Amino acid sequence: MISTYPVNHSLIRSEAILTRLLPEYDLGGFTRCRLLYSGVNDTYLAVTGGGEKYVMRIYRTPWRSWSNISYELEILNHLHVKGVAVARPLPVQNGDWILPVPAPEGLRHAVLFTFARGKEISYKTEPAQMAYSYGQAVGKLHAAVQDFYSPHARQPLDLEFLLDVPLQLAKPYLAHRSQDWEEMKRIVEKLHHQLEGLPLSHLTRGFVHGDLQGYHANVDEEGTLTFYDFDCCGPGFRAYDLAVIRWCSRLEDSETTRWEPCLRGYQEVFPLSEVDIAAIPSFVGCRYMWHIGLHTANADDWGHGWLNDEYFDNALKNLRKVEEDYKI
Repeated sequence: MISTYPVNHSLIRSEAILTRLLPEYDLGGFTRCRLLYSGVNDTYLAVTGGGEKYVMRIYRTPWRSWSNISYELEILNHLHVKGVAVARPLPVQNGDWILPVPAPEGLRHAVLFTFARGKEISYKTEPAQMAYSYGQAVGKLHAAVQDFYSPHARQPLDLEFLLDVPLQLAKPYLAHRSQDWEEMKRIVEKLHHQLEGLPLSHLTRGFVHGDLQGYHANVDEEGTLTFYDFDCCGPGFRAYDLAVIRWCSRLEDSETTRWEPCLRGYQEVFPLSEVDIAAIPSFVGCRYMWHIGLHTANADDWGHGWLNDEYFDNALKNLRKVEEDYKI
């Protein structure tokens, strides 16, 4: 008898989702389903016979456990009740929020979400105004979760997770580059020192999206922003959530255009202390390290070939630039 080989990550066929998972929802019947993208999880667009759009996410094993996902869904339902526009989860007919998906690599979990109204955010026209509106929307999001609590497990976005774990994951890739490894360690130590010296205990903590970037939201004709993709969320530092926005504006060479109006819009809704604001530049460095950790942690699924010398040359260049620009 020929046995099947074990797999890291299977890709569920759209046809199977259409015929086996989507009928679990009482939404008038689905007629179309297609894969939107495959990353840390697999995301599909589902369309009903009436033309209504929904998004189904099938979480990857072991990227997210049932408890991890439950935390995410609870925050989305909390935000919805508070009046913050989010792509919220929908229950199946029996009242459950999460559908089990037996897969070759083990049990996976599926959730159906509403489709975020409008179009993806764009900074092509009036970037400062868009950044200001985005900052206000993030401020409202943070203000709405002040009283959020969940008993479910979720990885805290602390310095160990943002800095130390990624550093160790990068180590094997720099085994032949001892000088660069020492430099990366040095920068991580400086980021630790800078943040801990604020001191770290004075920073505002709470729920954070973890991957805002200045995107992950659609905007409708009335200007309402609907946030989505909370897969990287968890308890953490509010300054880090803002640093992710600043980090992305750096990547797009638009920091001088977008960052100040974004922070101003945020502060008008949910003011942060001077200590929190002072922490943002260092958290930009943390974001660069987290990104390295994301790529290296998922290399068995996404591939090791692109994590080459060119990748780490660029990673170190970005870390040096943060150190220089922000005087870390």
